[in-house]
Formats: sequence, C-alpha cells, structure tokens
Amino acid sequence: MNAIIAVQDLIKQNQKRISILQAQIADHESGRVRMSAMAMASTENGLEKSKEVLEKNQLILTELQKHDLMELEKEQRLKEAIKRKNYYKYQKIRLKRDIEKANDQKLEAMMIVDELPADVNLEDDDIFAIADATIKLDLRVHDELDQELEEIKVDFAELLKNIKKENVSTLGVLNTHIPVVVLHLSVLVSNIKDNIKEENLPQFKGLPKFEDWWIEELWSNHQAYFGLYKWKDIVMSLCISADQRRAWDVIFANWVFVKKVLNKKGKLGYEFNIAFDTLVQHHTGLDEELDIENLKSMENIVAVITEKEDFSVYRKKHNILTPYLVYKREKLDYQEKKTEI
Repeated sequence: MNAIIAVQDLIKQNQKRISILQAQIADHESGRVRMSAMAMASTENGLEKSKEVLEKNQLILTELQKHDLMELEKEQRLKEAIKRKNYYKYQKIRLKRDIEKANDQKLEAMMIVDELPADVNLEDDDIFAIADATIKLDLRVHDELDQELEEIKVDFAELLKNIKKENVSTLGVLNTHIPVVVLHLSVLVSNIKDNIKEENLPQFKGLPKFEDWWIEELWSNHQAYFGLYKWKDIVMSLCISADQRRAWDVIFANWVFVKKVLNKKGKLGYEFNIAFDTLVQHHTGLDEELDIENLKSMENIVAVITEKEDFSVYRKKHNILTPYLVYKREKLDYQEKKTEI
C-alpha cells in the first residue's frame, strides 16, 4: 500500500529532525554551542511538535498496517474460496481422469456427485469411499423399480415438508440414501410374500417390531446389541432364498446406519427419525414397538436369552486373519522394506 510507504518516510523524517534538535539542545546545555534564549525556545518548541507529529504518524502507520493485514487475510481467504470452488467445480472431471480407479468406480462416483444436495460437498476420497460401498452393496436401482422409487421419494418429501430446512440439509447424503433403503426393503418383503404364495407356505405375518433402545444403547449396552442381533436373526428366518438372506444383510446394515446417524443428532433428528419410520412403515410394514408393556416384556426376554447364551462359542466360521488385516500387514511390511532400502 503506497500510503504505508509515504507514512514510513514521514516517520523517518520526523525521527531525523528530532535527532538534530536534540543534538542542538545538548550542545547548548554543554556550552559547546551557545544559542540565544529565543533560538533555544524555538528549538525546544520544534522538538515538542516533532515528537507530537512522530507519535501521530506512528499511530497512523499502525492503523494502516492493521488494515493492510486485514486486506491480505481477506485476499488470502478469497484465494482459498476460489481454489475450493474450483476444486468442486472440476471434481467430476478429476474423478473421471483418476487413473488408479476402475471405470465402474469412477462412474458411480460421478453419479453420487450429481445426487448430492447443492450445499453439500465431499472430498474426492470420501466420494470414492461411498462409491465403493454403493457398488459393493449393489444399491443402484433397476429401471423397472424407478416408478416405485419415485413414489417413495414423493412420500418422503411430503413427510419432510414441515421440518426446518437447515435440519434436513445437515443430513446431506441421507436424503438420497433413505428412499433407496426403503425401496430395497419393500422389494424384499414383496419377494418373500411371492415365494410364500408360490410354495403354499403359512401366511406372512409381517416383520417383527424393532425397539429404539437397541439403537440408543448400541455399543454401550451388550443387551441392546444382543436384542438387535436377535431381531435381525428373526427377520433372517423369514427369508426363503439365499438371495433374500444376502439382501437382508445389506438392508439391515444400511437401516442401522441411518438410525445411528439420526440418533446422534439428538432432538434435532427426532422429526426426521419419525419421517423415516413412517416412510418405512408405509412401504414395508416395518414398525416400532411403542407399547410400554411390550417393551418391558422384550427387555426381559433379551435378559433371559443373554444369561443362557454361551459367548465362548462362535456362531459361524471364525478367522482372526481378516482379508483387510492381511492386506494392511503386507502394505506396512512393504513400506518398511522400502524405507530400509
């Protein structure tokens, strides 16, 4: 800023003038150079004024430098904002050009970018992580189910219309994820009913009710985890084919994920949680237990079953060396050897 340079120059001039006037007064007082009384008074007056001007210019410089720093910070923030904007503006191009990712991953990632709400931006790594999960869980909807999905979306939008927009927007990708989860559960229930009808089996009585305390206390209360596990197992027993059982595994994981996210929101998530439960109940018949006596009864059942369980016995084939653990160990070993070289 030119003003800063000019004021700095004025300060130098003031300091130089003060130094000269102080030297003149010192010479007079030592008797080396004698000045008249008038000249001495003029010198002292000039020194006083120069000091006042110096102090004033120093204050001006401080304010200008402070303002200049604010301008620099503002300019830096603007540059960062532009950089961030361009990061998301060209995100799809960047995802497409990623040479380390497979084409199906890149395609899924770009589709996820299109689905995100306008005010929600995710880093490339997060987008690819969601894309990988979407592919693994086979969450993309077949064309013949588009109409049902659209109906679910309309119902969901209607349920959310009285919820504050800021509370809905903070849930980001859930807004697009929830209708797909509901659709998959709806399709599963329909398939089970069709199989029962085809094979002349006892009538389908509906999905068992879930209990909110299982979600609320999950990972903090072993009985809550066990109750949820048993509930999942009961629904699994309703599945007839292997495909249905695999589908229920995926749907259950996604349903629990949604419920846990909403639960963490506390009171802010209550209305959204009710909207989710209502949507699920309407399209799939899955409902929550609200009756206090029934809740107490189930709590007792879970407690009794827990006491009878032998937790030293594995329920299925067990392997402490998971595929991820093997991969991680190999990668760390490779990095260690590379460092030694």
